[in-house]
Amino acid sequence: MSLLAHIYVARDDEAVSYDTTPDRFTDRAQYEGFTVGELSILWSIMRDVEWDVAVLVDFPRLPQVEGRRQIYRLPAAMATELAALSPDRVASVSSAWAATEELLGWPPETAGKLVGDLVYLARRATETGRSLYLWNCI
Repeated sequence: MSLLAHIYVARDDEAVSYDTTPDRFTDRAQYEGFTVGELSILWSIMRDVEWDVAVLVDFPRLPQVEGRRQIYRLPAAMATELAALSPDRVASVSSAWAATEELLGWPPETAGKLVGDLVYLARRATETGRSLYLWNCI
């Protein structure tokens, strides 16, 4: 059984509907195998700070979705910082993230593609006044 992990852009009032109608959301990327835990580690790497479990409160879970599916809103500050990453910084952050214990087994290319998609989606969110979300399903 794998963990589905989709990143998408949405208005706060429509984000929960991803769970039932994901095809309506055109600004999205579909992956497997990560949660807000791994994304919070990525954000720590981007900010050059040591990861602390307390950062997880910055990724609120939408309460309307229960059970094997969960939706989290990524911090606005993370989206802003992702949108500002240069290609060189994307490469260095991706390499550092792929080397973490939590992502062992992920090729650096996969981490790089995910970070590239996050940058693109963060820019779309910033341009359109929307937020970034993570949808997980077991």
